[in-house]
Amino acid sequence: MNMKRPSLVIAALALAPLAALQMPQIAPSEWAAKDTHQNFTVAANAYTDAARAKDKFSKADPYKAGLLAVDTYFKNDTNDPVHVDLSTIRLNVDSPDGNFHLPALTLHQAAAKIAHPGGPPSPKVFRLPSIAPTGEDGKTRDMEEKLSPLTLQSDVVPPHGTIQGFLFFDVDHHFDMVAYASLYVPDLKSVASNDGLIYFEVPLGSKAPH
Repeated sequence: MNMKRPSLVIAALALAPLAALQMPQIAPSEWAAKDTHQNFTVAANAYTDAARAKDKFSKADPYKAGLLAVDTYFKNDTNDPVHVDLSTIRLNVDSPDGNFHLPALTLHQAAAKIAHPGGPPSPKVFRLPSIAPTGEDGKTRDMEEKLSPLTLQSDVVPPHGTIQGFLFFDVDHHFDMVAYASLYVPDLKSVASNDGLIYFEVPLGSKAPH
């Protein structure tokens, strides 16, 4: 028996007011890129334009660091909370140059890439033996704070509720591949019944499989 299930249900119900505040200005039915079945909708909007990304993220601009930001929307029209495993979401690319499967970055990974687009900083050399490096990366931490309010705030979608936020993928500045890309969301389950939903695949580009 799964003893954690009741607490997850309570937590999901508590999130309902928050989810309502996070609803986008446009309804999911108006999103060009979406997949709907089993009374659940996944919609996505990829930020492939430099000016648009800069306007949205300001100094925490993922585009400049070669990251694709995908505004992602989950709408649950069932009577039970639905858990989405964010760790298994990926960007599937089916292009003439080959097939790629890119995992969604964690908040820390995205922030570190934006803070240090050329790679992690070199360790500092301390001349005094009594001073040791702390391992703190203030620039990455600052980027995390800027990005966090824009990301998904939960992995549980309340019944008849929504959540919305950005996912990030490292496309290494190859934004042209997005024309062949789809957002793949494979692991969703009803919290109450533990029944899995069929995977969702949202085409982000005109040349992606539909």
